Amino acid sequence: MIKLLKSLSLRWTLAVVLIVAGLALTIVFGLRAFRSFQEVRYIREQGLDVGTADLDAIRGWMTIGFIGVAYGVPEEYIFAELDIPYERRNQHETLGHLSREYRLGKPPLAEDLVKEAILKYRENPVATGLDDVRPWMSLRYIANSTGVPEDYLFEQLGLPQAGNEGKPLDRLDDEYKFGGRREIVEAVEAALADYEANHESE
Repeated sequence: MIKLLKSLSLRWTLAVVLIVAGLALTIVFGLRAFRSFQEVRYIREQGLDVGTADLDAIRGWMTIGFIGVAYGVPEEYIFAELDIPYERRNQHETLGHLSREYRLGKPPLAEDLVKEAILKYRENPVATGLDDVRPWMSLRYIANSTGVPEDYLFEQLGLPQAGNEGKPLDRLDDEYKFGGRREIVEAVEAALADYEANHESE
């Protein structure tokens, strides 16, 4: 009888522990999903997904890679302006994380430093280079990174420029039925190669 009671007690304890663990995991992942939903909604409301966002829309949960694409500024330029060592640059780290790691949380705040970097870049755009073209990049970002004129890229792809400068390539593909992500990326790469070949002597 005592053995049976101990066995039942152990099972109940195990069941309670599993239930509590399950609830904890549900809460954690539920909060993450809710936060992600809020971030996506914020991105759309502010126009960060189409390149029309105001500089005041920058938040600590954004990564340098995301900010670079959203505002058409090469991420390497932003990293350099924040004085982040080259070997420690990670486009997936959030601005909040960089603030804590490099003590950018005191005035001027990291968000303000990034805003200043974007304004500085816009005053004097510098081509920092581009290793490869990705579907998440906009033609403005590609133009700023490579030094190839924006209007040239739009002309080569046969797409209207007005209102599309900040849209990622995959979105342009969806809206204009270009033929697929791979096709639009290859078309941009061909346009870049063509421009370089025709301007080598300049």
